[in-house]
Amino acid sequence: MALQDSEHNSASGRVPGPTRRGARFFARPLVLALLLGAPGSACAARGKSGNATEDGGSAASGGDDVRRARAIGAGEEPLPPRAEAIALAQSIEARAIGEGAGARAGDLHATAARMMERVWRVEGRDQDATEALDLYRAAAHDPDVPGACEAALAGALLAGDVARDPSGQYAETYRAERRFAAAQGGDGGADARCRHELADALSVLVAFRPPQRVLEAIDEGLEGEGAIAQAIATALDAGAGVRVEPPQMVRIESWSGRDTARVVLILDRPAAYRVGDEVIANAGTPRTFVDLDGVDLGHVPRDTPGQGIVTRVRAESTSTGSRVLLDLDGRAWRRVFYMHEPYRIVVDVARRPPGAGARGPRTVSRVVLDPGHGGKDTGAVGPSGVKEKDVTLDIARRIAPVLVAQGLQVMLTRPEDSFVSLEERTARANAFSADLFVSIHCNASESRGRRGVEAYVLDTTRDEIAARVAARENATTQAASAELASILGGMRLADEAQRSARFAQLLQRSALAALQLKYSDVVDGGVHTAGFYVLVGARMPSVLFETSYLSNVTEEQRLGSGEYRQLLADAIVNAVKAYREGR
Repeated sequence: MALQDSEHNSASGRVPGPTRRGARFFARPLVLALLLGAPGSACAARGKSGNATEDGGSAASGGDDVRRARAIGAGEEPLPPRAEAIALAQSIEARAIGEGAGARAGDLHATAARMMERVWRVEGRDQDATEALDLYRAAAHDPDVPGACEAALAGALLAGDVARDPSGQYAETYRAERRFAAAQGGDGGADARCRHELADALSVLVAFRPPQRVLEAIDEGLEGEGAIAQAIATALDAGAGVRVEPPQMVRIESWSGRDTARVVLILDRPAAYRVGDEVIANAGTPRTFVDLDGVDLGHVPRDTPGQGIVTRVRAESTSTGSRVLLDLDGRAWRRVFYMHEPYRIVVDVARRPPGAGARGPRTVSRVVLDPGHGGKDTGAVGPSGVKEKDVTLDIARRIAPVLVAQGLQVMLTRPEDSFVSLEERTARANAFSADLFVSIHCNASESRGRRGVEAYVLDTTRDEIAARVAARENATTQAASAELASILGGMRLADEAQRSARFAQLLQRSALAALQLKYSDVVDGGVHTAGFYVLVGARMPSVLFETSYLSNVTEEQRLGSGEYRQLLADAIVNAVKAYREGR
């Protein structure tokens, strides 16, 4: 969901976007898993007229959805299954965005917020609380709109419950009270009562009042918000010729297979986006699209034919910016998220959700080996000049023929010294319908004494060293990798993560057994979790294997030898064999 939010900035994980209808939009981690065109789906379908309806039905059915969402949010109806509840909330939020601004939009934002708050209170997932808070802020954006004060109060109370911090709750309530103290519009008596409730809440929390400097910072922020708005209005009234270059699409990359596809939209800087689905009129085939507010398409191709699940990728300008559309050959699942440095929006499409049918015996017939780095990207370089890209490719080439001899199909994401983007590596693995994905790397550290063999799986991490390793392999700052990690909670399926962790453990154990036969001083670096871009979106158990530290003089010397590389190759082969046997 793309949310209006005047109080969050990029420091809090939201990326400022262009202004629209007096509100600022922010790009936020967006992870959606919807079955396009599935019976009972709450996705909005658009016909030729462009008027949104639910499930291809009439506008009345949309009104029924709103009434149902209000009843669920108020606790008057039982909470439906998670997927249905999330889809319903997203449907309501899509309507709110369509309304733009005003009382109707605010009411819809608040309805979706109450839905998500109830989901959080029942299931306790942090991502649902974050979603609800963002929606409450959108509903409270304009203090003169009826219901905005109530939304701000509900958001402040929820923030305190989530943080379990009464001091933080006081600060949020104080912010809301100050914003609405001077509001002139609203719903008359209702908003007056709400302002009194805000004041009463502050009096109850007075024992937890934060230091005065915190409250002064809130006041300064609110004053600055008003000053910026006034400056913009004055400039517009005066016809000031201030030229602001819009964000621009740099390129569109796509990889489409029979059952999976990945489309990546690369921009020159962050911009707000919204995701939607529609059914092509008279054809009955689904389409998914990404709307980018204020984004110029630049010189990207406007129409690119595809094959397999995505039959065409089209880009077109709109009245609010641009839209990128993916024509699909049938019902599909999709997930959308963004990455930084460079800023890009990734759209993954598949015939079924990841993990579907994954339970039961481990069937492994296809393995993807991913030699890290390559071409212009050398990766780590040791003190005497050994390059990571050369080591990883050599190890992968040693593994492939052995696995093929065991009856497996094997693909290398790069069979030669060439550059392949992180997004394309995963896309190739998905298109190959791989059962295992092994990304091979050499580690490096600021400390030349650090050494050892390590395995990583994709997940959130609080480990400072793991975060640094992820930042190096992602070729980003540690902050960008940390933000990616914050997105992952909603993208990992328990069974898929469990299988990745199991394979990582087998690989770590196999590597130590192979290397310690010759090198008794090999260090067990363990299995860790971190936010690696190359593993994001992989539809199979996947592991990133750090063979040894090139930054360490001793381990660089070993990595430069064919004997050591062969032992590492043998370790990976043995780990695959053990995984296939169900160990």
